[in-house]
Amino acid sequence: MLEQILERDRAIVLGGVGGLSALAWLDLWRRGGGTGMEAAMPHAMPWSPADLGAAALMWGVMMVAMMLPSAAPVLLLFSAVQRKRRTHGGPAEPTGVFALGYLVVWVAWSGLAAALQWALQALLVLSPHLTITSAVTGAGVLVLAGGYQFTPWKNACLVQCQSPLGFLLTRWRDGAWGALRMGLHHGADCLGCCWALMSLLCVGGIMNLFWVGALAAFILLEKVVARGPWLSRRAGLGLGGWGLYVLRAGLSS
Repeated sequence: MLEQILERDRAIVLGGVGGLSALAWLDLWRRGGGTGMEAAMPHAMPWSPADLGAAALMWGVMMVAMMLPSAAPVLLLFSAVQRKRRTHGGPAEPTGVFALGYLVVWVAWSGLAAALQWALQALLVLSPHLTITSAVTGAGVLVLAGGYQFTPWKNACLVQCQSPLGFLLTRWRDGAWGALRMGLHHGADCLGCCWALMSLLCVGGIMNLFWVGALAAFILLEKVVARGPWLSRRAGLGLGGWGLYVLRAGLSS
């Protein structure tokens, strides 16, 4: 019976993750009529508070679409632990409380990303398709993202993302507040692992859904499929080389 209950919990969590991710991707596609989101985003400067809010909302939807699938393993483990505690008469918290911590972190990041987008548009270095037009700026973003893949901060966050069981064993907190704190902590680890990769959206195009999908696929591979930092560091080498190529091409043109 316990196995049946756990199977049902897994189905509920996976269904929720899959459903919310699909809705997020559908919303991104709908905003741009299936080809991008240019029509849904403000381009005139200066922005109004409503424009900033629209950009933050777009970034929040994008975070769900790109990051939620890679959070499925830790959500599944948390749900299984809580279900076992409940069946043995112990205190248990809904998985949604843990997931709420992720949401808080993603909302905060979405606001910062929208502010950065506003700053880049104010500096006139973003095209109408929201792609960096300056070779120097684009090269800087690529080199920064590539270099971050080799830092101890990246590795520390990646370890937590690749080992959800280890995270739960070392960071477990009881109660609703404890579950929320765990979600906040793991959400911060998730963001610390991927923020530099998210910045690459400004290079390939914030509105380019193919580029968004490619980055989402890499994030899923890096956090769920690969083990250790080898994939991250190979990507870092590739990004650094790409950045130097863009800089050289820009300076010679």
